Amino acid sequence: MANNLMDYLPDYYNDVYEMQAIMHAQGNVLDRAESEQLRLLLNQFVTQTDAKGISVFEDQVGIKPAQNDDLETRQNKVLMRLLPPRPITISYLRDLFATLKIPATITVIQRNAIVEAKSAEIDSSQIENIKYLLNIYLPANMIYEIRVALNRAEISSDIKIGIGTWYQAKATTQANVSQFIN
Repeated sequence: MANNLMDYLPDYYNDVYEMQAIMHAQGNVLDRAESEQLRLLLNQFVTQTDAKGISVFEDQVGIKPAQNDDLETRQNKVLMRLLPPRPITISYLRDLFATLKIPATITVIQRNAIVEAKSAEIDSSQIENIKYLLNIYLPANMIYEIRVALNRAEISSDIKIGIGTWYQAKATTQANVSQFIN
């Protein structure tokens, strides 16, 4: 930005201190005005808004943001509400997940939509976004299942049993647990 008004002054003002002071003061005012104008312009686009701008969009579509929602989450919620209707295909849903940065895969088996994600990669607000999208976009004759795989755990334990003589038995358990959300 940095409007340097001295570049636009005629040469005969070069040595006039008062004119230089006026131009520097006016330049700062113009910089602030230009910055505000740019912010107003960017607040017209959901993905470019600041917190003040996104609150206007949220008010328009009737969203009450949660206290722990960051700016990107709030923008995604508004985008989900404002998306234009398109034919619902599996590739469209995959593209939508990618656009909204939801780390999950979706597959359809007959009338079941199965969304799979890893617990280390997805958070609860993204799961809520998935639920909203599927409730809105899936046809009424389809159901969905959200599977969140928990981290793989290995448990090992030594058990000593016996009378007089000790025998050692060792058991190792592996679990790849999935959490189902409907």
